[in-house]
Amino acid sequence: MKKTLIALAVLAASGASFAQVSITGEYAYGWNTSNSSTGVEKSGLGVDTSFVKFAASEDLGGGLKAAAEMSLDGFARGTATGGDNALTLTGGFGRIKLANDKGADYLSTVIGGIAGLDGKVYGARTVNDSVAYTSPSFGGLTFGLSHTEAESGQGLGVGAASNNDQRSNTLSASYAAGPLAVTGGFTSWDNQGTAADNSKTRVRVKGSYNFGAFTLGAGVVQRERNMGSTTESIVAVTAPLGALTLGFDLGSSQRKDSGTASKDITKSGYGLKAVYALSKRTSLIGAYTNWDEGGTQRANLTELLVSHTF
Repeated sequence: MKKTLIALAVLAASGASFAQVSITGEYAYGWNTSNSSTGVEKSGLGVDTSFVKFAASEDLGGGLKAAAEMSLDGFARGTATGGDNALTLTGGFGRIKLANDKGADYLSTVIGGIAGLDGKVYGARTVNDSVAYTSPSFGGLTFGLSHTEAESGQGLGVGAASNNDQRSNTLSASYAAGPLAVTGGFTSWDNQGTAADNSKTRVRVKGSYNFGAFTLGAGVVQRERNMGSTTESIVAVTAPLGALTLGFDLGSSQRKDSGTASKDITKSGYGLKAVYALSKRTSLIGAYTNWDEGGTQRANLTELLVSHTF
């Protein structure tokens, strides 16, 4: 549940308009133990999630609405880092979003309530700058167009014209109605150059269906590179049992024809997750993830957490 603060109300000559500010966040603390594929073991108590998001919105009149959000993440003694940030403009035309964020892993968010395999079977998420347009809904069908750049970390526009990071353009379509949700997209990169790992194109699609007693999801991503291709996939299921929600996901990733034998590997993994809701904002979480990261043995991670949102 969000605790919303009405921060500012201004009466304009043409009528009433106001800005609304909200402060939300999450703190999760607990214990985990892990074993890497090279046999390194770690365990102990600590903070899993700690972030605060400030969001503001304003009715501009004429059906237009502006909104901004800024986040602080990774709180520790004396430190905090920047989190996801975005500015949006919505209206009858749809939505335009300007963002600097990590975003969610495409496959690991095929449905909620699963452990996820990003940073394990799939690559770790990265921070990007982007501008995106999403159309209004046409009977549950929406279209999107976005441009994404790897964050330079040097401020507005610095190095953007001459850097060697690849930039991408994506055309997407989504459909959501009743228990069915499906989305897919096609991406093309510039600055392809000759490096074997540089991306050329990507096709991805994922979908889910809520059967009532459980929700089933699946997805696949196919990326073409200068040398070879990468294919990633996932199937996942969640089942609500009163206050308890159980989740399972199974995924794989295969790189082939890269020209380097050590890169042409297949990874696989699975995750189990249980979430028990003590209230609408406080939950007990247990998760176990097991995956192959190309070492002499499989890696695994076990987490036991208490999470509170506000």
